[in-house]
Amino acid sequence: MRFRLATILAVTAACTSNDRGAATAGDTGGTLVIALPAEPGTLMPPLLRLAQEKQIADQVFDVLAEIPADLNTFGDAGWKPRLARSWQWSADSLSIAFSLDPRARWHDGQPVTSRDVRLSLALYQDPKVGSRMAESFADVDSISTPDSLTAVAWYARRSPEQFYALAYNLLVMPEHLLRDADRANLASHPLARSPVGSGPFRFVRWDARAALEVAADTTYHLGRPLLNRVIWALNPDVPGALVKVLAGEADLLETVTPDGMAQLAAQEQVRAVPATSLNYGYMGFNWRDPANAARPHPLFSDIGIRRALAMAIDRRALLKNVYDTLAYLGSGPFSRTLATADTALAMPAFDAAGAGRLLDSLGWRDGDGDGVREKGGRPLRFGLMFPATSPPRRRYAELIQAQLRPVGVQVDVDGADISVVGERMFTGKFDALINNWASDPSPGALRGSWHSATPANRASNLQLYGSAAADAAMDSAANALDPEQGRRLYRAAYQRIADDVAAVWLYENRAFLALNRRVQPVPGTDAWWRNLRFWSIPPAGRLPRDR
Repeated sequence: MRFRLATILAVTAACTSNDRGAATAGDTGGTLVIALPAEPGTLMPPLLRLAQEKQIADQVFDVLAEIPADLNTFGDAGWKPRLARSWQWSADSLSIAFSLDPRARWHDGQPVTSRDVRLSLALYQDPKVGSRMAESFADVDSISTPDSLTAVAWYARRSPEQFYALAYNLLVMPEHLLRDADRANLASHPLARSPVGSGPFRFVRWDARAALEVAADTTYHLGRPLLNRVIWALNPDVPGALVKVLAGEADLLETVTPDGMAQLAAQEQVRAVPATSLNYGYMGFNWRDPANAARPHPLFSDIGIRRALAMAIDRRALLKNVYDTLAYLGSGPFSRTLATADTALAMPAFDAAGAGRLLDSLGWRDGDGDGVREKGGRPLRFGLMFPATSPPRRRYAELIQAQLRPVGVQVDVDGADISVVGERMFTGKFDALINNWASDPSPGALRGSWHSATPANRASNLQLYGSAAADAAMDSAANALDPEQGRRLYRAAYQRIADDVAAVWLYENRAFLALNRRVQPVPGTDAWWRNLRFWSIPPAGRLPRDR
């Protein structure tokens, strides 16, 4: 990755049309139906927490600039205009002036202005809102509005990702509709379920647990989307969602299990399409007591127990059983797609006998012969939470339960609806969880999930993991203007997190979409849905070409 020091003033020239070409009458039309085995909780940008919410919100709202295909988050090389048609750095790199595209409009017809950008940042940063994304904007002091089409971002310090932090993370919201909103109750605002954005698709309807629909904004300033409509069919489980795709009732399912791949191979109409994925899956340990976050967790605050459990889990056997070749073995708190990834981190090796000896040495023994170790009258028992709609995570939980039983550990398989899991995740109401984390393309996203946090301000640090050494490495990496130095520091942070056994790193998905052959996709950058406005459904009789 290359960081361009911001002594260069004019960085990007204006862009007046989308670089894939304008849509023609023969290319437009059709409805894409996406089978989504979950129910979104909100579409209010600062309150987004789950991937299914983000994929919808990204169609309705817009960002200032679009990340390049190489996912370079250092500086602004390769970034393309979205709401901002150009931008200019100050000589000291402590401000960036974004010139907004005068053609951009809200879906109610009002023009997008610099006041919208200012209000949007304020909502993300306001403690009353409690956005888990607030940390992303920690270095942005303010946004000034010298005129209606110029938004000047002022920074407390220079950093390699200061452009990315604002241009990628800030979904711009309408100031004229939200200026008087009760920020402490933003989740209850009408726009949380019926949003007005400036993105390529307009919100149409949201029928709870049934369907959510958006329609092409024919006046979108970068060109009309090629699809007429996108409908998310809100299905209760992955197998049921795949059945809808195979039956032609839906066009796309974003997660295909090994069983699903076998079903795809047995027919012709639906194909498996590789997709961009920045996910990593892990079993994470809650460091705080679920009943009282002011107290350490009665089990997992002990690194010896965490290490023993990690040693007792055969990660390779689990991977083979659940994903076969559809995932890589987990390497740490990152996606191997990132330039900072280190797939050779040292971590506890599988050694069930050694795990037993370690637990013996810690005083955990099976004194009553019931197969479960105890210490001080407390059994070595914990709940393992996961979304019940995810067959792979259910299978992981059941296999981990089976692998730990012979070591004298009782695992209570704790599956729940995704809405329940989401609430418990972000309030710490669990012992351990199997999480499939959709990371941002920046290595700096590590701070949101693994930097020390408090119960009141956990951001995405679901387990409230904390390490002064890891914090120092992450903080230094975030400030390193030299990319190689940044990579070394991030790898040091990864190793510290692994040494602390903050989690057992299970897998990284090799993502495949189940996609009807009538649909012509356009590969995304950091997520499969990023270029949804360029997807198309050719007229009947003209088959889409494979990509």
